[in-house]
Amino acid sequence: MIHPIVRQNRLKVYVSMALLTFLLGLVGTLISYVFHWGLTGTSVFLIISGIINFIAFYFSDRLILRVSGAQRVTAQQIPQLFSITQELCLSHQIPMPALYLVNEDAMNAFATGRDPEHAAVAVTKGLLEKLKPEEVKAVIAHEISHIKHYDMRLMTVISILAGCISILADIYWRGNLASKIEEKDRSGVVAWVGILLSLFAPLSAMLIQLAISRNREGLADASGAGMTNPSDLISSLKKISIDRRPLAGVNRATAHLYFSDPYKIAGFLEKLFSTHPPLEERIRQLEALGP
Repeated sequence: MIHPIVRQNRLKVYVSMALLTFLLGLVGTLISYVFHWGLTGTSVFLIISGIINFIAFYFSDRLILRVSGAQRVTAQQIPQLFSITQELCLSHQIPMPALYLVNEDAMNAFATGRDPEHAAVAVTKGLLEKLKPEEVKAVIAHEISHIKHYDMRLMTVISILAGCISILADIYWRGNLASKIEEKDRSGVVAWVGILLSLFAPLSAMLIQLAISRNREGLADASGAGMTNPSDLISSLKKISIDRRPLAGVNRATAHLYFSDPYKIAGFLEKLFSTHPPLEERIRQLEALGP
């Protein structure tokens, strides 16, 4: 029987892809209407959306690992990490994910992949060096929970789709498409619709990232604590909260994938738009679970 969270995450992936297809189809229709292209613009944009959805579903994990600078490691290189991960996977009947190392001193980790059979977990050098083995195990358990519940597929696909939407909006402005549409469309209606879409699309993508990530992180904390020991996960979060070193090379499209906020932001507005719940809040929720 499929777990309700897994079913919800699968549905959200397909809904996200459908929304991207609708958005690009609408943009193509508007452009075709203004430039009198018939169905050409709509067809082209629908084909583009299909290509983006295909890449997001099947290749987003590879793109994210490459962007993060993660390098695949073997059991001979980091035996303790492999031993910890293998123990957790055997205990909870999850296929062993590929393991990657990010050569950064900041303490962080993330999971990616389209399903448990094609999953990967990446950890930073700083996480392995600064946390005790049982604390590393708690962090890995958190990431295993993301894999088990298909969170990583949802968040990985959202990363690519949100990034593509932002790029298309940027093309709309930088390519002077707005002014060209305004010249062709004397009524200004289509131009205003295009402008609203170009402004709303990146914002909506960001809000989706925030909502999905914050909700998923809390659930993964609780599930990960159940796999190991709540006190170990609490201890790791406390150490990470003290370390103010940001993670180099991260970007807004992938920030929500990480175990903790890679930007280490502190201001009120920054926290409001952070992809992660505050570490203090996560610690309080874990402490409420008891020993």
